Amino acid sequence: MSKSRKSVLSLFALVMLTSAALTACSSNNNNGGTASPSASSSQASPDSTAEASGNTADNGEPVTIQVAYYADEKARETFGQIIDKFMEANKNVTVENVGTDWGTHYTNLKVDLAAGQGPTVYLLDGPYIAQYASEGAIENLTDRLKDVKLDDYFGFEAIKNANNEYFAVPQAIQVNALYYNKEMFDAANVAYPTADWTTDDVYEAAQKLTNADAKQYGIGLANHFRYGWYTTIRQFGGDILDESRTKSTFASDPKVKEAMVYMKKFWDEGLTPSLVAQEGEITPNHGTWFPRGIVAMFYDNFARRLSNDQEGINYDVSLMPKGVGGVNYSALVANSWVLNAHAKDAEKEAGWKFIEYFLSDEAQQLNATLSEGITAKKSTAEAALSQHQGNPEHIKVFLDSMQYASNVGDNPLWEEWIGAIDPIFTEYLSGKIAIDQLLEQGDKAAQAVLDKLK
Repeated sequence: MSKSRKSVLSLFALVMLTSAALTACSSNNNNGGTASPSASSSQASPDSTAEASGNTADNGEPVTIQVAYYADEKARETFGQIIDKFMEANKNVTVENVGTDWGTHYTNLKVDLAAGQGPTVYLLDGPYIAQYASEGAIENLTDRLKDVKLDDYFGFEAIKNANNEYFAVPQAIQVNALYYNKEMFDAANVAYPTADWTTDDVYEAAQKLTNADAKQYGIGLANHFRYGWYTTIRQFGGDILDESRTKSTFASDPKVKEAMVYMKKFWDEGLTPSLVAQEGEITPNHGTWFPRGIVAMFYDNFARRLSNDQEGINYDVSLMPKGVGGVNYSALVANSWVLNAHAKDAEKEAGWKFIEYFLSDEAQQLNATLSEGITAKKSTAEAALSQHQGNPEHIKVFLDSMQYASNVGDNPLWEEWIGAIDPIFTEYLSGKIAIDQLLEQGDKAAQAVLDKLK
């Protein structure tokens, strides 16, 4: 096996190892399903694709590409419309439409890319972009984007690497907000959260909203990257990695310690489900706490609305509470399109045409009808959310959250450094180690992984 092939296999073993860290990046992570190409899209064989790839898309000769993404069944219909409209405008391009659930999507990528194949254009969760780019699996799109007004779109700042390069184009944004159960707040006679709420307000409300007898908790702060420790650290304006994403700041950033002392109070006082309370639960279960009515408050992204609505929860959202410096810090993930670096030239050109079309007003307006994420174009997202009816009433909070949102520590070893320190957080939250041990051990574990980048 070649060195590059081993590298690709190594990458995808890593991607699948701790994929639970991103279980809320898409609303359909736990759905079952298989590839289901659109009935209106061509299902060309590998042979016909190979023949077409010998031509060039620029001169109008036929070319076939494959576009792969994850979405629930309803969203796949919308993606199919976008693909069909693209083909109507590009008669020489045939698109194989491969829409699956989140797990199937990444399983297919692991197998296909390791075999030197894979779709021409495919969707990646934002934190995976740096991993794939470092392996040479995806195209550097910096030059192709030089004529695009990046400021017109959400997400580009979050996926830009340390060299100001872009290997992806945002499809939909997942940004955190504070979800709250209105019925639980009313029953406890607690005022609803506002944009002026601080982390102290959340703590005080959680005390009033917790009902041990009813097994109701004030808030869900899990022993989990997305639903617990990283979100809390971001609230306090801290971070675990420096701006270059190559050095751990776990022990050196005082805001990390402050955030972890704060989070531990909720665990010690029984204001959030403990490890004991989670025994017997199906893993990962943290994302179900709020829609199941187990917790009154939860930090989650735009896609959580889907499961809340399915369960009939009477809920709303508010800005992330203000942390250190009075800022409503948040975190986001930009689900993004990437271009297969190993595709034939004609396929790359056609694939880029599809990505360009996706940034158009026509495609963005269709994409904005999806409930799974905030569409990338700012003006289209603003218009779509302004017309929203039903829960949550204050849905535009998600747009307001963008101002102070940053990525979740994305780098080529993203899952590995999270996997290294995650069990240390569990030890701390369960009371087995003290705060100073957490910081020391976490710092060493994270840096040991980051040193591999040198």
